[in-house]
Amino acid sequence: MVRYRYRTPVLTGRWRDSRDAALRDAVAANQALQDEAVPGGIRWLVPGEIEEEEGGSSLKDRIQRH
Repeated sequence: MVRYRYRTPVLTGRWRDSRDAALRDAVAANQALQDEAVPGGIRWLVPGEIEEEEGGSSLKDRIQRH
């Protein structure tokens, strides 16, 4: 299972089950704004990104497929 969180130079969000939930956390922490005028619909107020983490089972599944 892939998990997501936001990361800025000062704050890091909790791991969430969806990218949208991680973006909502960033907006709630005043690190980003929802802005449909920009690609992706999010405007970072500080340098930031959404990180992804693959859990052990999804990583094993991916390795076994190759």
